[in-house]
Amino acid sequence: MKSTFKSILVAGIAVLAAVSMAQGGGGGGGGRGGFGQGRGGFGMQDPSGVFLLRREDVQGELKLTADQKSKLTTIQEDQRAKMREMFQNGGGGGDREAMMAEMQKMQAENNKVTLAVLDDTQKKRLKELAVQRMGNGIAANAEMQKELGITDDQKTKIKDLQAKQQEASQAVMQKMRDGEIQREELQAIMQKNTDIYNAELGKILTDAQKAKIKEMGGKPFKFVEQQPGG
Repeated sequence: MKSTFKSILVAGIAVLAAVSMAQGGGGGGGGRGGFGQGRGGFGMQDPSGVFLLRREDVQGELKLTADQKSKLTTIQEDQRAKMREMFQNGGGGGDREAMMAEMQKMQAENNKVTLAVLDDTQKKRLKELAVQRMGNGIAANAEMQKELGITDDQKTKIKDLQAKQQEASQAVMQKMRDGEIQREELQAIMQKNTDIYNAELGKILTDAQKAKIKEMGGKPFKFVEQQPGG
C-alpha cells in the first residue's frame, strides 16, 4: 500500500511540475507543451489556455480586472485543495490510470468554471496564446486535429509518438521513485522530452498545417520566461 501511494504521489508531482512549467518557467515561448503530451499530459493539451492564467504576463495581455484576478485565485486555490485531497486519499483507488482519468475530469470542470470568468475577447486571445505556447503539441488534441485537417495516417503516427513519449515519462518517473533523480531535476528533463516530442510532431505535420498553427496563434506574444524555481 505504501508503494502504491508513493507511485501516485510521484505521478502527482510530475503532473504539477508539468503544469508549473507551462505556466511559468522553462525555456522559450513556442511549443511548450508539457510532460507526456498523451494521457500523462494533464492539462497540457488544453487549447483553451486555462493552464496559462496564473502567469502575470498573460494576465496583463488579457487585461484582467482586479475582480477577475480575485475570482481566478479563488478557483485555483480550490483546485489545489481538491488535488491535495485526492492525492492524500490515494486517488483512483491506487490505480494510476484511474487517477489520471479523475484528474482530467477535475481539470475539465475547473476549465469550465475558469473560462466563465473571462469575456469572449479574452477567451479568444487566451486560446491564441495557448496555441503559441503549445506549438506543434496542439496537433495531439482531438479538437485541434479537426481544425488542422489531420489525416488518419497522421493520427496513427501521432499516437505512436505519444506512446513513445509516455514510455519516456514512465522511465523518468521510475528513476524518481528509485531516487536516481531529484524533484528539482524533473523540470529540465521534462523540457528536454517536450522539445524532442514537438520536433518529432513537426515532421508529421505538413507545411500547410504548421502554417495553420501559426495563423491560429494570432498576434505574436513574447512570454516572459522565468528561471527554474523562479
